[in-house]
Amino acid sequence: MILNSGESTFAYRCPACGKMVFSIVGVFTLSGDMFKLKCPCGGSEAEINYTTDGKIRITVPCIVCGHSHSHVINKSGFFRKDVITFPCAYSGVDICIIGEEKAAANAAKQADEDFMQLLKSAGIEDFDSFAKARDLDNEEQSQEIADPEMQSIVHFMLCELEDEGNITCKCKNGGHYEFKFVGSRLDTVLIYCTECGASVSVPLTDTVAANAFLHTDKLELK
Repeated sequence: MILNSGESTFAYRCPACGKMVFSIVGVFTLSGDMFKLKCPCGGSEAEINYTTDGKIRITVPCIVCGHSHSHVINKSGFFRKDVITFPCAYSGVDICIIGEEKAAANAAKQADEDFMQLLKSAGIEDFDSFAKARDLDNEEQSQEIADPEMQSIVHFMLCELEDEGNITCKCKNGGHYEFKFVGSRLDTVLIYCTECGASVSVPLTDTVAANAFLHTDKLELK
């Protein structure tokens, strides 16, 4: 049944604080190019917009993997009285809920219980512990999927600079240097000394920045 008011309750689970974020979304709310629902904690936001064929695209951050997932539904499906949920494919926990206010609230309560049960079954005491473990795991995975070609180029360049004595740090007689790609988009290379801890971060956000870095003739780690 489509609501006469053309309104629906939209909710998603914030991956930063773990809480459900609610908002009433109406047909007029979606009259613009994009509607964004931000969590009060400031750590995440969900987006709703129309596709070129008039459907509604929902993009929500996932509390499990830390990335965003998109779902496309018909306009009539968005403004239904019954509840529609979108679960995380990995955990099965609902990360997005759409429907009538009371029904959506009940679905959110059930999602909370399912999520806490998931944590307990994994031996995790609370959300903070889960968030730390998730972020660490994501960082390790990011290193595994970083561009192999860029990894090789940076490694070759640093070896040359080190052989020529053009990398300096806090060590008097020179240190041991390694690097890793960091940032949500792996667009920054962090070069560091494993002995004194000195480091430097070099953004590689575009072609100009990448070329400038590859033509560097000296690095000073602080």
